[in-house]
Amino acid sequence: MPVKDKLIVTTSWDDGSVFDLKVAELLSKYGMKGTFYIPRSLFAHPLERHDIVAIDKNFEIGSHTLNHVELTEVSLSEVKKEVKGSKTYLEELLGHEVPMFCYPNDKYNRNIKRIVKETGFRAARTANSGGFDLPRDPYEWHTTMPATNGSPLAALGICLRNRLFFKTLTDWETRARRLFDKALEVGGVYHIWGHSLELELNLEWAKLERVLDYISHREGVRYVTNGEIFSNAGWRID
Repeated sequence: MPVKDKLIVTTSWDDGSVFDLKVAELLSKYGMKGTFYIPRSLFAHPLERHDIVAIDKNFEIGSHTLNHVELTEVSLSEVKKEVKGSKTYLEELLGHEVPMFCYPNDKYNRNIKRIVKETGFRAARTANSGGFDLPRDPYEWHTTMPATNGSPLAALGICLRNRLFFKTLTDWETRARRLFDKALEVGGVYHIWGHSLELELNLEWAKLERVLDYISHREGVRYVTNGEIFSNAGWRID
């Protein structure tokens, strides 16, 4: 069901790259909130433990498994180790509950969702792009769009689903703006996500900053972390 009478804006950032620090800096500059999904181990440019603690002071840290494995490619016993171990690791590091989970590489199924739920996570984010409604299944939570042009097919699906003009197909910045305009009209949840390492490699920090500037400080809009959406009784899913 949609969030009533309000537009909720949230962002999320995957993989725990050191460039997440730059994302956090930009979010702070524009008064935005975000959730950073961080595995314990990352193959390149990982955040240090003290960086994770620093980000947690102003934003939300979510679990992204221990080793960023594709959960559908390992045994269920290994899934349990990765999911439960990541929650324990982050909660011991941060000293508080970590309620949110994100599936690495968007790989999950019914059994994996069950394990995530049984581990005590409140909800789990996918990489699927949907509309502005909260999902009926909080362990298969879609987003609005990614901050990337990496998948033309995914971009086409977003444009067709939301009846956007063709010019938004090739530029995620324009797509983000037009989707935000639509979200202001219909209400619900506007959720943009991405990878800071990709922004760095593609030299797209200026694009991200322009998008954050465009969607920030709007009257009647509430800016929250991913977890705050699922923890507030006023935004429950039926």
